[in-house]
Amino acid sequence: MNIKKIIIFISLIVFISSIEVNAQDYLKHSLGVDFGTTLFSMGTIPIITDLVFKPKEGANGKVYDGKFGIRLSYNYTYLPKQSLDVTLGFYAFDTHHGTSGKPITDNSGNIINSPTLTKFYDGSTIAIPASIGVRFYFNKDNTASGFFLLPKVGMTTFIVNGKELRDDGSIRYKTTSVFDFYISGEMGFRIDLFAKIGSDWEVRPFIDISLLDLGYSFTPGIRIIPLPRLAIGILF
Repeated sequence: MNIKKIIIFISLIVFISSIEVNAQDYLKHSLGVDFGTTLFSMGTIPIITDLVFKPKEGANGKVYDGKFGIRLSYNYTYLPKQSLDVTLGFYAFDTHHGTSGKPITDNSGNIINSPTLTKFYDGSTIAIPASIGVRFYFNKDNTASGFFLLPKVGMTTFIVNGKELRDDGSIRYKTTSVFDFYISGEMGFRIDLFAKIGSDWEVRPFIDISLLDLGYSFTPGIRIIPLPRLAIGILF
């Protein structure tokens, strides 16, 4: 008799659980294309470097010349308001800096020969950022949308091809790799488009907008990135 009661009890739990799962049915996967990396490489960093490291008069090229970048993101929603967040991307940039000798003057102080470039460095870099973390959504609905906080860990691999004019007049070509590990927290919003009218759709579009990425990088130190994510994609 006791065995029958146990079987009935277990069957009842399974039945109730299946009803709750169906009632909380949600789209578990999402894929996105993130243009925040493009904004970071071609907008944020060039503006900051131009303010901090103003190019000298006569300099050939900017200190930092940002190129195109893109990032892909994948989310797996294992609970209605929690998601595993994985990203992988790339961006490219060039760096330039140099020093010049003193101009040659006559006895009156007039410049008779312009200064020559005594040392320079030109570098082309490809950066490959990757990260993994967990999103926590804060909303009234039991859905993976609205405001979120995203603690994460990541690494950016920098592959640098450099050309350097050294003090002795020789030119040195060198390829190096730098690995930057970091821990950070990201805050932003996910906008689930057509969440109401498309509640029974198997595929829906979304927009991700992150306001700030704040953390610690083990190479340069404090990590502050405004508008790190601007992604569009699909939920399925």
